[in-house]
Amino acid sequence: MKIKRIELYNIGPYVNKNEFEITINKNKNMVLIGGKNGAGKTTFFKAIKTCLYGCKVWGFDAPGKEYFRIINSLVNMKTQYDNSSKAYIELDLFFNDGKQKNFYTLHREWLKEKKSIIENFNILKNGEKLQDDELLDFNNYLQLLIPPDMFNFYFFDGESIADFFLGNDGKNFKNAFLKLYGLDTISLMVENFERNFKKRDGKNSAYDDYISSKTKLEECEKKYNITKDELKNFENLLDINQVKIQALQKNYEKEGGISLEDWKNLNGEIIKEESLRDGLSRWLKDIANNYLPFIILKKEMNNLSHRLVEEEESLKSSFVRELVKRTDFLDRLSKFLNKTDITADKIVKIICDSVSENDNKPSIFDLSVNQIKKLQTQIDEKNEFDVKSVLNACKEIKSSLNRSKKLRDKLAKSTIDSFGDFVDEKNKIERSIMELSLTIERKKSEVLSLEQDLLNYRLSFEKNKQKYEEQLKSKSINEMSARAIAVYTLLEDKLIRQQSQLLQEEFKKCFSSIINKDNFIDGIVVDKNINIIPYKLVDVDYSHIQNYLDIDASTKFLELFDTKYLNDINQLRLSKVENIKLPSAISAPFSQGERQVFIMSLYLALLKTSRKDIPFFIDTPFARIDSNHRSKIVSQFFLGLKNQIFILSTDEEIIGSYKEQIDKKISNKFMLKINGYGQTTILKDTYFGE
Repeated sequence: MKIKRIELYNIGPYVNKNEFEITINKNKNMVLIGGKNGAGKTTFFKAIKTCLYGCKVWGFDAPGKEYFRIINSLVNMKTQYDNSSKAYIELDLFFNDGKQKNFYTLHREWLKEKKSIIENFNILKNGEKLQDDELLDFNNYLQLLIPPDMFNFYFFDGESIADFFLGNDGKNFKNAFLKLYGLDTISLMVENFERNFKKRDGKNSAYDDYISSKTKLEECEKKYNITKDELKNFENLLDINQVKIQALQKNYEKEGGISLEDWKNLNGEIIKEESLRDGLSRWLKDIANNYLPFIILKKEMNNLSHRLVEEEESLKSSFVRELVKRTDFLDRLSKFLNKTDITADKIVKIICDSVSENDNKPSIFDLSVNQIKKLQTQIDEKNEFDVKSVLNACKEIKSSLNRSKKLRDKLAKSTIDSFGDFVDEKNKIERSIMELSLTIERKKSEVLSLEQDLLNYRLSFEKNKQKYEEQLKSKSINEMSARAIAVYTLLEDKLIRQQSQLLQEEFKKCFSSIINKDNFIDGIVVDKNINIIPYKLVDVDYSHIQNYLDIDASTKFLELFDTKYLNDINQLRLSKVENIKLPSAISAPFSQGERQVFIMSLYLALLKTSRKDIPFFIDTPFARIDSNHRSKIVSQFFLGLKNQIFILSTDEEIIGSYKEQIDKKISNKFMLKINGYGQTTILKDTYFGE
């Protein structure tokens, strides 16, 4: 099956009619579609699968409310508000089964009538409209060729392919493995025979228990996966809201927005600085009035101080002279000296002579001794004043002015006009974060509870399965359904092993051609439950072979390789060789890049060994792939696929040398150009840089 033409009318950003006309060429199987994020690359893929399968690709048996809600989000925004609008997707498909070549045109259209949506679907075969029976046959054939739940397998999204491929406890890979190789039919036959066996033996309690436990396990697994997906979605929403609140804060601050408290603090700091300067200015003014004149006249002040000392001495001398000349003093002194030859007059003369040195200096200030002391104290205070404190005060005023300028500049660049709106939006997001946090905690508890339930259901299922298998073995060989179950189960196991072997060999080729590392892994093996197990070959000598075989896990793992290594083990035991290489399962996790190369190699191996001619879509091909591996991905992965390939690329991926590698395989090029109104235009025969 190949796509010849895709027409989109009012789908996503594709307003009105938009067409991709594609050339079908066996030697040129690649269609390169370039576009920046948001240009409509993902919508392009959604449109194709919706046109092919309608509601079934979205998990619905029939069109309903939820399906039309998806359609409403798929159609162009412009038409959502037009009560008489229409949108459609049209595909031209080319089928060549080796005998006949046929062209089919699939047209799926949606008409909006008031609040309702009506879907119409028609198919033309070589220009003639199919009737109801023919339409049903084609739909059945299409779903047999590629079931709706497998269509996502053919859409390689580099960002999420690893999660899709290995997620859901490996069920996605198992589903792809069975359906790509056509082995799912056998599983359906086994299920039908099991139902028939149940009808033949209505009292088969072991079977009832087995089916009941299997149903409960499947229901629990489904609920567990849904809950895990819900938890992941809520965690993603929480991350988005946290990014939103950071962006809101950043944008608010970028526009000069500050909080009311910060606004008040800035004004308070400015007032504080002004108050500081006012106090210092008043202090300097007082200094200027009370100290500056004395600082200027410091020399004169010192002379005055010296003169005051002399004046004080003179006053003291004068006081002594007057004291000793007083009559009462002389009378007391005479009485004291009556017993000696010394007269009072001589004593007075001696005292007066000793203090008369300053008598000749006239009094200038006419001050008392107390007044002189008080004045002397004031002079000492003025002389002891620290002049540096004035300089420090001036420096502090200058620093305060600089601080005030910075505060005023910051205040001038700030605003609180939109503070209310900012707080409201922030509170709204914070409430959402709080609600999401509570929901996440509740979901985590549910997941933990379901994990325990899942464990219990698995134990119960394995127990009932074992009982049922034991009962099946004891059933009479004449039971046709039991024989059929046994035969087809063995056949299924054999076919799975055969296809697994093909896949394992092809994987080795693909992986070794892409990976740049040596000594990484030596291959993969697929067990009976279709689980992928990577392994490395390890050296084992005679002294270690028994230890290797005694480990239960190693022995069981070795059984997956049939008898491949038995001869080597015998050769070692007989001492015919010194050492051999035996497989050892790898349980350590890969890095993101290694995991991506591993998945791409597995993907390529599946497609090559299944040989189904289905269009293949590649989006974000280089996600998590380092530059060392990109060239090999192009040469081995892209050029290794024979299907029709649609490559959806941004301007950072299939460019330069990577594009040159695939140029000869490109049948058509398109550019998706989006304008300022969110509308996409398709530019034919052009690409980035052209």
